Amino acid sequence: MHRACAQDHGTADDLAQLGLVLYECAAHVIEGSFEKTNHSLRRIRQLASVVDGPLQRLSMIVADSLARRLLCPIQGFSAALIDPSLYLEQCCLCAACDNFANISPFLSTGFVTINRAILEQVQDEKVVRIIDLSCSTTHRWQWLKILHDFHDRPGGPPELRLTVVHEDSEFLDNMQAVLSKQAATLMPSFHFDKVIGTLETLDFSNLREILKINFGEAVVISCALKMHRLLTVDDSVSLDGIAQLQQMANMAQLKKMASSMYSPASTLSYPQTPSPQRQIPNLLVSFLSAVRMLRPKILVMMEQEADHNAPLFHDRFAETIPYYAALFDSLRAVAATNQQRARVERMLLGEEIKNILVCEGVQRHERHERLSQWEMHMQRCQFDHVPLSYEAIREGKERLISYKLKECRSIEDSGRILLCWGATRLYSISAWRPHR
Repeated sequence: MHRACAQDHGTADDLAQLGLVLYECAAHVIEGSFEKTNHSLRRIRQLASVVDGPLQRLSMIVADSLARRLLCPIQGFSAALIDPSLYLEQCCLCAACDNFANISPFLSTGFVTINRAILEQVQDEKVVRIIDLSCSTTHRWQWLKILHDFHDRPGGPPELRLTVVHEDSEFLDNMQAVLSKQAATLMPSFHFDKVIGTLETLDFSNLREILKINFGEAVVISCALKMHRLLTVDDSVSLDGIAQLQQMANMAQLKKMASSMYSPASTLSYPQTPSPQRQIPNLLVSFLSAVRMLRPKILVMMEQEADHNAPLFHDRFAETIPYYAALFDSLRAVAATNQQRARVERMLLGEEIKNILVCEGVQRHERHERLSQWEMHMQRCQFDHVPLSYEAIREGKERLISYKLKECRSIEDSGRILLCWGATRLYSISAWRPHR
């Protein structure tokens, strides 16, 4: 944790010790030692029960993931473990996503920035089609705001058509009712189209029809925290030969990292290494090829600024701890109720962490990558970077500042935005257009 809040959430020594034991436990899991892992898990629970702080709550989620990771190779044990997605009701997941959008300063900042980038691209268009591919991240607030922004547009609002992709039909019905009611007082014409599903399961061979796009519409696309699901491939790593040697080296490195952790601050400032250039997954290629055929004015995307897509567990673990420690700390700082925060931490972020640390191959869909990697993907798929305007960046910064949290900050980099908590980069926002 950050030094400033260590007094409120455990002593600096306790926090440093907790971080050390987490890394030791991960090394024991790689080693396959039940006895050593059990000892570390008991120690984690002991340290995490001292006080209810963000790193303590994160540690319990990570401990659960490490225990599951150790059991996965044992077919009988792993089969007996219940997948949380099977017992988490859809309404609970929707509530957690709604809470996240309401309390996170970063998500609303992303929505404001995305909206401004969209508005600028269609300022003279008469018929606009917005495609929302954010799925479970989507939130009515983003589109309620854009209705008002279009209403105030010089020359009057356009005919607006909004397509939203989401797997919950009840959620879509409620969203349609709210937006249609508001649009009736603001827009001459508003049409809401529902697509039940997820981004990765759409039929890319027939995307125009699936998304209800008509010829003659000015198309713009918004996608928040979902593009990484198109990076899913069957990249399970076997543990024989070179891979086994690599795992042994990783285990040694985790132990070295654990022994070098002097303070809770070091948990958050683990040095980021450059992301290697990876082969572009077929799913992403198919999607971007289909998007090029739609000739959108702009595609604005927000993604987690972390490399949680490394093929080896060790690398993903080393990235996961500092990233989610910063994110959990940001939730502590906002004025959220314990119930709201708990929903987000357990049902949303907790399940992300488990997917990153426990799953392999096609079951691992939380494949977050840094902006530098996304730039390579987009450029190789014939998309050009569209710099965010001064106005879009300004609106985003003003939204972030409005939360009055000193650790919240944004970095503007060549027309792209990085949203940070302290020194830790959490999210990127960038805009793209098919090469002409």
